[in-house]
This record gives sequence, structure tokens and C-alpha cells, in this order.
Amino acid sequence: MTPGLYDLPRSAYDAADGVNFSTLKYFARSAAHYRHALLQPHEDTDALALGRAVHLAVFEPEKFRSRVVRWDGGTRRGREWEAFRSEFRERDILRDADYQLCLDLAGAARADATAGRYLSGGRPEVTMFWEHERPSAGALPGWSMRCRGRVDFLSTEGAICDLKTTRDSSPIAFGRQAASLGYHVQAAWYVDGHEAATGKRLPFVVVAIEKAPPFAVAVYEVPEELLALGRETYRGWLSQLRVCREESRWPGYGDGPMQLQLPRWAMPGEDDSADDLGLGFTTDKESTDGAEF
Repeated sequence: MTPGLYDLPRSAYDAADGVNFSTLKYFARSAAHYRHALLQPHEDTDALALGRAVHLAVFEPEKFRSRVVRWDGGTRRGREWEAFRSEFRERDILRDADYQLCLDLAGAARADATAGRYLSGGRPEVTMFWEHERPSAGALPGWSMRCRGRVDFLSTEGAICDLKTTRDSSPIAFGRQAASLGYHVQAAWYVDGHEAATGKRLPFVVVAIEKAPPFAVAVYEVPEELLALGRETYRGWLSQLRVCREESRWPGYGDGPMQLQLPRWAMPGEDDSADDLGLGFTTDKESTDGAEF
């Protein structure tokens, strides 16, 4: 595939050559974790099926109705279940509660004035291919690396839209989730990838929907300073990947003994504060589990 935008089935995207963000992000832990994720066989789970269904319900409601089926027969075992699964083996089967959740999330997203504007028209599940170019610097030669990405939605509003589900979509709580899961790094990856593939730079917008009633929706545009921070991070990971490939070496946390480090609150003379101890006064609603569909 030459650099550009493509409408590809998921299977074709997964089989394509190029570094993708969902695997590259394991460099946040170590090269060993990246290689394990790269080689680990993909295992489908109920959570992944629910995630696919939520995206279809929000971005492609017609396909949701044709590709997802509701199971309301209780426990998923026995003859009735096996017959149902055999009949709909080409479709994602959701429990009754999860199916209704998809409808509720999609309804909330489209009813929200801001989110609805971005979702009113566009291209879902768009694949991008590009070359990440690193120019030479002094005595250091330049290099390039094949990259790919699959964005949730390219809105006719002129933005890359990404869907996130969360326990709390309020600014402070969702900001914590974004920092923990590196949403700004993902945003920089897609913004830069789209620009490299098309020559056009688009803003990156996150539609965050709470997973419980009243399914509150918040829309966040990732600012340039966070894109710059994310760009620095993913470029560092790509540089590590290049070295690992050249040396055929995928280290974990270090090549030799490391000095043990304690958290700041455990060191003598440091002020003990609720923040340092992780004991801030937040309610269950304000905390996030870091999970998303």
C-alpha cells in the first residue's frame, strides 16, 4: 500500500505491514513487552466484541443492526445457546444488557449537540499508511519506518474523531484517564499519520461517554501542546524499535542491576501529603478504572 487513506476490512488492516499504535504503546513498559504483544496471537473476548459493537452503534448504526445480535436467553450454555450461536456464528452476539448499553451510548452521543455535530457525517474505520521519516542529524544518518493506523471516524466537520468510554467524562477525571492511558500519544500518532498520508493536518477530537446513566457525553479537542508531548513520546518509541530491530535484542527493564527507587512519600524528610500517598478525597464516581471498550 502506498501512503494514503483506504477503506479496508479489519482483517486486511491487521494483516498489513507497518507499525501500529496499539502495539507500539507497549514500549511504555519495555521492548520485551512490545515484542510479546507483537507475537501474541490475537484472542477475541467478550470485551472486544462489546467494543466493536459500541463503535458500530455510534458510527455505523445500520451495520450495528446487521452485524450484532441480542441474546436474551439467560445463561449462555445448553442446547438453546449452542443452536443460537451456530445460527449467528458470523455475527457478534451480545447479552441483552450489553446490547441495550450499545443503544444507550449511541443515543447519548448523537443526542449531544457537540458530539452530534462531529458524528453527523463522515467515514468510519479509515485506514492510513505512511512513512515516518527521521532526517539525518549531523553524523547520524536519517531513517524511515512504515506506519499504519485505523481511525474511528473522519468527520465531515474536518476532524479525526475517537470514541472513548469511561466511568467519568468530567474534565479532571477524564484528564487523569487520558494521562494514564496515553490518549495524547495516540492523538499525535493519528494527527501526524494523517498529515503524512494526505498532506492535510486535522484536529483530534475525543468523544467521551460515561458507561452508566445518564450516559453523560463530553467532547475534548487535544491541544497542540499535548500533541507535541505525545509526538515526543511516540518518536522515542520508534527510535527504540529501530535499535531493537537492528540489534535483534528486546530488553526488559534493564541490561544489568538497577538501583532500587522508593516513591517520594517513603523517603525520610519528605512531606507526607494525601496526594503523595494516593489518598486524595475522590468519590467512586470520580475514579476511573482506566478501561475502555
